[in-house]
Amino acid sequence: MHGTYLPRDVGIETGAWKPRSVIVSTGSMPPIIERVLSADRIRRMYCVDTSTNPRIPLLMEMVGSVSRAATPQEIYQRFRSGIGKLLGINAYVGISTRGLNAGEYKITRIEVPDRPETRINDPWRQWHTLPTMKGGFFGELIRSAWPELIHHLDIKDDPAVGDLLAPYGSLIAVPIFDNGEPLNWSVTLHRDPDFFTVKDLEDAILRANLVGGMTKNAVMAQQLREANTRIRREVEQIAGIQRALLPDPLPTIHGLSLAASYRTSEQAGGDYYDFFALDRLPDGSPDPSGRWGILIADASGHGPSAAVVMAMLHAIVHTFAGHTHSPAAVLEHANHHLCQKRIENSFVTAIYGVYNAKTREFTYARAGHNPPLVKKGDSMRRLDRVGGYPLGIDPEQKLDEHTDRFEPGETIILYTDGVTEAMDVRHQMFGIAGIERAVAHCSGAARCTVESINNALDAHVGAAALSDDQTIVAMRLEE
Repeated sequence: MHGTYLPRDVGIETGAWKPRSVIVSTGSMPPIIERVLSADRIRRMYCVDTSTNPRIPLLMEMVGSVSRAATPQEIYQRFRSGIGKLLGINAYVGISTRGLNAGEYKITRIEVPDRPETRINDPWRQWHTLPTMKGGFFGELIRSAWPELIHHLDIKDDPAVGDLLAPYGSLIAVPIFDNGEPLNWSVTLHRDPDFFTVKDLEDAILRANLVGGMTKNAVMAQQLREANTRIRREVEQIAGIQRALLPDPLPTIHGLSLAASYRTSEQAGGDYYDFFALDRLPDGSPDPSGRWGILIADASGHGPSAAVVMAMLHAIVHTFAGHTHSPAAVLEHANHHLCQKRIENSFVTAIYGVYNAKTREFTYARAGHNPPLVKKGDSMRRLDRVGGYPLGIDPEQKLDEHTDRFEPGETIILYTDGVTEAMDVRHQMFGIAGIERAVAHCSGAARCTVESINNALDAHVGAAALSDDQTIVAMRLEE
């Protein structure tokens, strides 16, 4: 008797099936019941010895190799190599009618031993350079969507291949279907005029169409990767443009030290901050001791769409934020234009304020944005005396403004909701309390403030990716 008996040192029990143990599930899975086979049933079973079959190792090598293929070209090459070894096929021709008129076809593959010049390396990328054929042997072959087994083959002086296939005596031709349409054909050839059988044809029908399906999936996956690469490149370009709109370096403002941090959840984001010199020196340069417009904003969502809205806001504000316009007027102007643009399902929260370096007064208006925090020593307070709806919702919105006067040693902290709404693994938000804890032991210096908040954010979120853009601007009043 050929074969090897199953191992019998598995705790055999006499008789019919008997439960040996029950493992009770602790989750939603049903309990697992272990049973053992009877001794008689085990004695009747054995593993057939296949070690002398030379085809099985070839098949295992081929399917393993094909499973690791990443491109349609690799799938084809590895499959053809394996099948060639397995069946002793001498030549192969691939044909496609995809997107062509009736009766037209393209030869997408032609592999003949000792004729490497006939090989088409990558028909998916070379499709538009392949000649369109009509008539000849292959034109007749593909007229009907039916597999063919041909013995005593005679292909000579063909308009498509000339005498290239004249030495071959038999072939199998199989249509490969795509969404129910025979758009491709697989043709295998052998020199022996009676080599192929009907059984070979049956196997080829299944084999060719299964591999055709794998190839189609690989083509789609490759196209998806290429599309993602193009999109990622475009998004990176958007992100580069967006970063160019941010102030770098930060301006010099008398009596203020500044620091900022800008982190996006994707390559491009919807957060925005900016500084505007409202007073100029006689030479036209910004006046460090004059008035400065300060803006922080957050377009809803994130990614390229939010970045586009942010760029729109940048253009709107830069054309309007002049020395004669109050903070409320600037935000109302931006709101009016964003509403006109009909940025559906998008809005912008913002704070715009004017800081007077001579008087240390900060006059601000707020449109749906988180209130700034002011740190002085161990105490914290919020600039929340005024507020309003986000921009881009109500074109008739009127905003109030408020003026605060600051003293040396105070630090104003502006931030976006990506900071306060950052979540840990338990879905607990960082919150304003997280900012207050982060800066509790900080000196209040602008850089220390920003770094302390970012470090606390990183510890809070852990390894999770950013779910929203995070922007922090700190302004420390110095002596």
